[in-house]
Amino acid sequence: MASLDDSGSFLRVLDLEVPWAHAYASMTAGKTDIERRENYRRAALEKISLPTDKPFWWAFRISVTKAGRALDIDNVPKTIVDSFCARQIARDGSAFYQLGLYPDDNLEYVRYVQVQGRRSSEIDSTRIEIFACINSELDGLLS
Repeated sequence: MASLDDSGSFLRVLDLEVPWAHAYASMTAGKTDIERRENYRRAALEKISLPTDKPFWWAFRISVTKAGRALDIDNVPKTIVDSFCARQIARDGSAFYQLGLYPDDNLEYVRYVQVQGRRSSEIDSTRIEIFACINSELDGLLS
């Protein structure tokens, strides 16, 4: 796997830090998956820079800091990846249709998700980086 920081292979389209750390599947009012996806979209709206050319595929690097109760790190990327999926945006009835980076979140479009986390005594935060693969030599990766 090429490094996501290799500007010849990847274009970073979003570098966003938000003051929360969530996993999917909450049914608590104000904290449902759809509300969380909308919060990610709202936060990303002013920070995202859409690529001019169609990428070969997409990659995510997600870093989480969690204070307080436990957090299942493997459940963190689901709402984030879904937040930028055109199919999910339409199902949510979201007004953020322009943030639909890929039609679906399957391997044809999203091929790399890296998640890391650490405990904190003070704050929750999530840093979301989204990369467009722009190197045709990497197009065969995982296909």
